[in-house]
Amino acid sequence: MNIGDKILNLRKEKNITQEQLANMVGISAGAVCKWETGKSMPDILMLSPLARALETSIDDLLSFKENLTDLEVRKIKKDLTDIFLYKGYSYGENECRKYLSDYPNNVYLKLQVAELIQMYGMLGLKEDEEEMMKERLEYSLKLLNEVVKSQDSKYVFIALFSIAGIHMMLENYKESEDALKELSNSFIDPMPIYTVVLNAQGKNEEAKILCEQMLLNYLNNSISMLATLSKIDREVCNKDSLFFLDAICKIEDEFGVGLGSGIHGKCRLFLKNNELKDASLWFKKYVEKLLSTGYDYKNNKYFKDIKLEVDESGQSLIRKNLYKSLLNDSDLKILSGIIDYENAIKLLKDNI
Repeated sequence: MNIGDKILNLRKEKNITQEQLANMVGISAGAVCKWETGKSMPDILMLSPLARALETSIDDLLSFKENLTDLEVRKIKKDLTDIFLYKGYSYGENECRKYLSDYPNNVYLKLQVAELIQMYGMLGLKEDEEEMMKERLEYSLKLLNEVVKSQDSKYVFIALFSIAGIHMMLENYKESEDALKELSNSFIDPMPIYTVVLNAQGKNEEAKILCEQMLLNYLNNSISMLATLSKIDREVCNKDSLFFLDAICKIEDEFGVGLGSGIHGKCRLFLKNNELKDASLWFKKYVEKLLSTGYDYKNNKYFKDIKLEVDESGQSLIRKNLYKSLLNDSDLKILSGIIDYENAIKLLKDNI
């Protein structure tokens, strides 16, 4: 990376124009353009005001550190995932910050770190640690917003989708809607046509893997839509909520996806309706589903070519954290003493 690329990336991160940067350091916009296109270099006397304007150091401005390839970023993500899983969140975040300090302009690295912070920042947190979860999610949001500001078309749409999801978790519904509107105005899903094009060119292996990945994505999206329909019905009239949850169960059973979210939804529905015996029964079924579900898709004919980023030992740790959260779920304590609930709790304890 040369100094022109460095100035360009830092300027985009700050979301300022060439003219604005030029005004900040007292030169013409044309001079900035020449720096960024490599036609000339800034005078040594310009380095200090440039560094101040771009909120960086002269050392960083002159470092020209070679950027990482996407493959190298994925390798870093794998290493960071292991740190989060086996050493804990604090160690993982510290390592993330070191990498971001070393490669402050790598957009793909920011995207991957934001995903890790979002995923592992909530793992194992207790109910009274909501403020800590919020801080971690806001850090993830900061990184994702930097990805969007970069205007890198490869990653902006993914970042916007993640931003919408995090704002929804934080109950910032207006901000979530704004991100989704930006997505819907600019994104057309090419995948149904893309897989056909790959197949027509004889790229069958690539087409098959992409079909599996997209089928899994579409199924998860369908489950999410059905869950929302169930929630809306429950809030409005409570007539067809169970009908939508049944549909989720059918999808999960047929395609071997999910972790029993339909069953879990039934438990919560009966719990809300104060039908405690039924809630206890479906809680037990949910626990049995969790315990019987594998950690990958190697035995699933629909998705046998899909490889998960986290290996089996890591998946086991994640699953055990889920078991612990169910043991400590205060909403379920009302079921104490009911035989199905107590049996389910014993199953969870036996598998931690």
